[in-house]
Amino acid sequence: MASIIDETYATIGTAPRDGTLIIVADEEVGAFPMRWNYKAENDFFAPGITGMWETPDKSMTWTEHDGFGPRYWKPLDARGAN
Repeated sequence: MASIIDETYATIGTAPRDGTLIIVADEEVGAFPMRWNYKAENDFFAPGITGMWETPDKSMTWTEHDGFGPRYWKPLDARGAN
């Protein structure tokens, strides 16, 4: 199986954390449009953690706590897709 991660991705540590909508990804989970929300919480999956990646409709959060978050990111193109 081919990896979804290619040369257009950078490591997550370089991702903008200013609310910009980007694509975040992990080889085993997939790629999703998300933005960093420093106030976001998800007491079911990450009790006590504040600040995580969040989809625009807030239906999904992804925390980097304990190393389980996205590992890569890339910008959205002008159409809002990649």
